[in-house]
Amino acid sequence: MEPFIHRKPGFAVAYFPELIEAQVISRPNRFLIKATINRAETDVHIHDPGRLGELIFPGNTLLIRRAEGPKTHYSVTFCKNENIWTFNDARYHSSIASMFIKPGYEKEVKTGNSRIDFKLGDSYIEVKSGTLVDDGIAKFPDAVTARGKKHLETLMELIDQGYNSYVLFLIFNENAECFLPNYDRDPEFARTYYSAISHGVNFKFLVFSYKNGEIVFKKEIKPCV
Repeated sequence: MEPFIHRKPGFAVAYFPELIEAQVISRPNRFLIKATINRAETDVHIHDPGRLGELIFPGNTLLIRRAEGPKTHYSVTFCKNENIWTFNDARYHSSIASMFIKPGYEKEVKTGNSRIDFKLGDSYIEVKSGTLVDDGIAKFPDAVTARGKKHLETLMELIDQGYNSYVLFLIFNENAECFLPNYDRDPEFARTYYSAISHGVNFKFLVFSYKNGEIVFKKEIKPCV
């Protein structure tokens, strides 16, 4: 029996009531964006290490919130992506994923040299997330991820030990219609993804949308044929 709760479309997973519009100037490093708020320049933290080239470029619009950190006073919450918004704060991914897993789970379970996000009974569940969608195709990763590849290898090893293994993908771009691994960005991950499927790792892809400060579950999609 799979370890997931089946939610109906429209199920709310997070709410951000007070957001501020800002415009990107530059991204000096993975976790820092220089932006303007009402033409005043400020530093904004972004808790998303992805490349995000389609989202973080000069002039693009962000929705940020007050969040006091050691070096900044704001944090990126959503990024404008043509006619929609994508959610870009990885700190919420575990809590959102937990809403789709049945009660009784353990979190951050160490196994071998890896740490898997959830364990419920004899099932291990790793959570991945992304916002990159190209012509309806959700793609992961948007940059090389040795860590992601290692997680898939660990899940295959767990199957060999008699456990069930799952990857729960959270896709924060409502334009997604199906999923493919991003071979162009990380061919090693893509090859490992297909090996994992052949080995018995189960993949689940959930799509979320944004409106008026609220993130809601929109639908579940399948791998592209």
